[in-house]
Parts: sequence; C-alpha cells; structure tokens
Amino acid sequence: MEEQVAIIYCGTKGLLRDVPVHKVKLFENDFLAFMRDNHGDVLETIKNGIINDEVTGILDRAAADVASRYQSR
Repeated sequence: MEEQVAIIYCGTKGLLRDVPVHKVKLFENDFLAFMRDNHGDVLETIKNGIINDEVTGILDRAAADVASRYQSR
C-alpha cells in the first residue's frame, strides 16, 4: 500500500511530467527500488498513515532524481 501511495503522489503532483509515457513503468520500478534501498523508513512512515512535509520532501527529491534518468534529451 505504501508503495502505491508513493507512486500516486508522484503522479498527482506532476513529478512525472518530464518522463516520456513509454518510460513511466521503468520510472516506477526504479523509483520504488530507490525508495526501498535508500528510504525504507519513509515507506514505513507512509505505511503508518503519516504523510508530512519531511515525507513529501523526500518523495519530491527522489522522484526528481529518478525522473532525470528518463527525460527526453
């Protein structure tokens, strides 16, 4: 559930706007792997029903980092 919340957050906040549509699934896989590997605590916080400025800030930065790999050049 917490991973779905993180992905939905990215989509609803426009964090995928620079990712080509055909690369969105790749983004999703890489983003979730990045979150699991580097920010498991954030996913656990989301799982506990807490979404605060710290959590959204990390989601924003992580999404921007991963999305930069897929932007059209």
